[in-house]
Amino acid sequence: MNSRRIVSLAAAVGILTWSGGTGAEPSESKENLIRELLAISGVAGMAEQMSAQYSYVELLRIQPSYPQMMQFAVSEQTDLSEEDRQRLTARLENFDQFAERFRGLFLERVDFSKIIDSVYYPLYDSYFSVNELEKMIVFYRTPAGRKAIEVMPALMQEASRGVAEAIQPQAVALIQEIVAEERAQLVD
Repeated sequence: MNSRRIVSLAAAVGILTWSGGTGAEPSESKENLIRELLAISGVAGMAEQMSAQYSYVELLRIQPSYPQMMQFAVSEQTDLSEEDRQRLTARLENFDQFAERFRGLFLERVDFSKIIDSVYYPLYDSYFSVNELEKMIVFYRTPAGRKAIEVMPALMQEASRGVAEAIQPQAVALIQEIVAEERAQLVD
């Protein structure tokens, strides 16, 4: 299955009622139910795919401010001479080279299995009761539940595209209105 299965699960479980958690660690039996639900939905087996996806997302976040980040990082190297700081700056100028190294280290060192446990378990414990988890597991074992897991990523992607297409003309009109307002201010 593909890496967008998380969206499927989130969308499917989003229709259920919030049960409110205690903030405490889940009981062993509840933790086992959460583990089973994450396995059935495919989330538990997606650590490697999530790692690759998040390394890319993190690089997209870094890229716009990369030059400033590197400039700051180099300036923090106070034990280097000015000449060595300039050489280091030159070595760090190539974002693509940095990105390749970053991705390699990210995939090697970030343990998404542990992240899934540390993020998903408390959330599922907080939002779902034991009874709700049991019902979700039963549902995801049915043909309809398996189909929901299978098709929800594509459905959500198509819906997202449809919403973006519907919003685009309105956004363009708003931009044009703002530009016209600002242009009118030039005359004043």
